[in-house]
Amino acid sequence: MNRLQLKQSLLFAFVLLGTFTLNAQDVKKGKDLILKERLIDAKAFFTQQLTADPKNAAVYQFYIGEVYYAAEKYDSAKIQYKLAMQLDEKEALSYAGLGKIVIGTNQVEGQQNFEKALSLASKKSAEVYNVIAGYYIQTGDKKNADLAIALLQTGLKNDPKNFYSNILAGDAYLVKNDGSFAASYFNAAANIDPNNPLTFWRKGNLYANARNYDAAIASYKEGLTKDPEFGPLYKEIGEIYYRSKQYKKAIENYQLYLQKIDKNDDAQFRYASFLYLTQDYKTALTIFDQLEQKKYANPILYRLKAFCLYETGAYDKGLEYENKFFATADPKNILAVDYEYLAKFYIKKENDTLALKNIEFAVLRDSSKATLWNDLGSYYFAKSNYDKAVYAYKKKLEKIKAEDTDYLNVGKAYYFGKKYKEADSTFAYLTEARPTAHIGFLYRARSNAYLDTDYKTGQAKPFYDKVIELCSTDEVKYKEPLIESYQYVATYYLYKKDKVNADIYWNKVLKLDPANKRAQDGLKVK
Repeated sequence: MNRLQLKQSLLFAFVLLGTFTLNAQDVKKGKDLILKERLIDAKAFFTQQLTADPKNAAVYQFYIGEVYYAAEKYDSAKIQYKLAMQLDEKEALSYAGLGKIVIGTNQVEGQQNFEKALSLASKKSAEVYNVIAGYYIQTGDKKNADLAIALLQTGLKNDPKNFYSNILAGDAYLVKNDGSFAASYFNAAANIDPNNPLTFWRKGNLYANARNYDAAIASYKEGLTKDPEFGPLYKEIGEIYYRSKQYKKAIENYQLYLQKIDKNDDAQFRYASFLYLTQDYKTALTIFDQLEQKKYANPILYRLKAFCLYETGAYDKGLEYENKFFATADPKNILAVDYEYLAKFYIKKENDTLALKNIEFAVLRDSSKATLWNDLGSYYFAKSNYDKAVYAYKKKLEKIKAEDTDYLNVGKAYYFGKKYKEADSTFAYLTEARPTAHIGFLYRARSNAYLDTDYKTGQAKPFYDKVIELCSTDEVKYKEPLIESYQYVATYYLYKKDKVNADIYWNKVLKLDPANKRAQDGLKVK
């Protein structure tokens, strides 16, 4: 499990995972609000508790810090942890919270705060161990997961029935990719509190890591039967559907998730990303615009906004945002798809030099992007630059095995570029691959007709005969290729002084097109 996945699915559950000697139900209510990502309500609740239960004000102040920590407002969290210390300098949780904040920039100070917290911790409680272990697990580092496990095992000696200690131990083993031990701790948590949706969340994560998506969804849904208001479970279901490319279901569940939680920018961004994948570009753009106005700091917004603008035909503005993405993104986060869209923008802007350059970058990173050469080939073809079209179409074939459409594209570029021998050779691959399709034979016939304009060899005739054979089953659908074929064969017979057969084919033309002047004149030839 990588750090991003941990951040998305576990961050809210890494805070407030203790059991306390004060009013446990009051504490649990506030913790549940954080787990449900209802941070506004959680802050209001703990603020109210400051005056309702002043004896334990330091603990509630710590919880307010945890609300800010869950919202990733670390400076504000730090202020709250220090306020908790001022209220009670012996409150262990405050030092654990401060340690989480400072350890990223000052390892020594962070460890000192953790050690201070542990020295003040009650020997009958696991709460401080849980808070520190939660930080280590959140890093996604396997060595830190080992530190977390050691802390949790000590905490469980103090409080063997601690639900959250078991959950966190399972999380730590997930970081280590040890599903067996993770499952054993999640099961232990379920035995302690069988109706807690957090258990089903974690079991679902276990199944999801093993790519057993059906079992993961079933577990998340079972958790919702315990608490239908537990919004993060809808998000997890949406993520599973996203992974399995069931984007419509992903959006449905993400909408439910957004209804249950505080409105937050990260969730809105993820939702807009799903909308992009389901090709609802206009709605996605509306959300991206709102996030940009709020100065949402994520370069990926520029990427997806550029993609949506391309798909809605706003090429100038889209190119502007694509360039914004390249200017702000970490180079290691630039993907083949970014060069793909940049190339497509430049094709639309008729800048084939930059299009070609970016196609090469895209293909270098992902050989499957070689299909972009077809886009450039089509651009050249539309501009009647057939030599360059051939070059572009053939570049694709250096990376990807040729398909029927590739032979057709290359062959047509040769044909319209008046390179009829090359065209015929290319279309020969198509007729071999698709012997029941008329199009390859039609272009072979045309190519050979240009190679034999005086009908000396009649080398186009066998191919026109094949077109007639394949198309005569449906004269309405294939009217045009049949008329062309009949006209060629009739003319061929005229050149061979075979008036009888020529007239047969002129009459076939007139059957399909009674006003055909060429056929009418052909019949008049003596």
